[in-house]
Amino acid sequence: MNKEEYIVLYQKYLNNECSPEELELLRQYKDDFEFSEIDYKDDQLQAKIYGKLLNSIEERERVKPLFAWKRYAAAAVLLAAVVTGLILVQKGNKKEVTASLAPTAVKEEIKPGSNKAVLILGDGSVVELNDTVTGKIAQQGATIVSKVSNGQLTYEETGGDAKEIIYNTINIPRGGQYSLTLPDGSKVWLNSATSLKFPTQLNDKERVVELDGEAYFEVAKSKQPFFVKVKNMQVEVLGTHFNVMAYSDESHINTTLLEGKVRLSSGTDEVILKPGQQGLFTPTAGFKVREADTDQALAWKNGYFNFNDEELTSIMRKISRWYNVDIEYNSKNSKLSYAGVISRFKNVSDVLDMLSLTGTVQFKITDRRITVIN
Repeated sequence: MNKEEYIVLYQKYLNNECSPEELELLRQYKDDFEFSEIDYKDDQLQAKIYGKLLNSIEERERVKPLFAWKRYAAAAVLLAAVVTGLILVQKGNKKEVTASLAPTAVKEEIKPGSNKAVLILGDGSVVELNDTVTGKIAQQGATIVSKVSNGQLTYEETGGDAKEIIYNTINIPRGGQYSLTLPDGSKVWLNSATSLKFPTQLNDKERVVELDGEAYFEVAKSKQPFFVKVKNMQVEVLGTHFNVMAYSDESHINTTLLEGKVRLSSGTDEVILKPGQQGLFTPTAGFKVREADTDQALAWKNGYFNFNDEELTSIMRKISRWYNVDIEYNSKNSKLSYAGVISRFKNVSDVLDMLSLTGTVQFKITDRRITVIN
């Protein structure tokens, strides 16, 4: 394949017209043609083509393509790297930035998080779920607790009568995630640095769980209402899919509804969400409802970081939880905002490379501490 044929194939890929065989051909020849040899007058187009190619071929299984050029057409250069692109967005206006194709020199490798959790049973005993073999873990009253083959925790009632309601708590550390099926059949996915307290057997009146952190719920339909208690508010549902983000280091509690209907309440203040809406709550300002970016809200569950006009400090909090690292700031750029998508299953250096390619920020890794520098 010559250079002209290669460029034509690039353009064909941009139009989503490449067959699997042509994508494989691009993979085979991508090292034969240096980026600088592609003679386009538009430098942004060069970066766009190159970045989209690498994103599709190298990251197809792990990284969701970033189609931010339509959304942020006036924003910045798409960054061509072995990770998906990133755009710098400043408060009040969008600023064009120039990015080097060479990644930042981050040599320390910190692996991504994985399935790990600690289960605290009703009698106070502790089970390390990441070390537990598949099968029955314990019996809590009339409920059997098991770990199934895919690593999920399940609660199944035996049909017997429990003398009292027993509560379990599952704690997800920084650098962990986990999922479980509650006794009523509801499914819950738990993000890093999250705790969920729940009854091991249903009662006749209601289903109540207590959340600290972030979780996605698929609630089983039942006559009994389902409540999620979070600090100073609660979420009430009958059968729905929704995400709740309620970390103590975040400025507000964020509830995103995908299906069904939920009522958010705090004291006498309440709002009802419809699918596609997001409810924000603070004790001082109460509730605010806005249109949800469901892709961003569910990105963590689907294996991605999705930054959408997001401040660097917010991004670094997510990195801190998932990679179990501490963050230190020695930078004046902490208020800059970014947009981009990258797999959560990349090493932390790949995520930091994506940010540093904007030329606005750099990072230093020492043990499990990341220092943000100019």
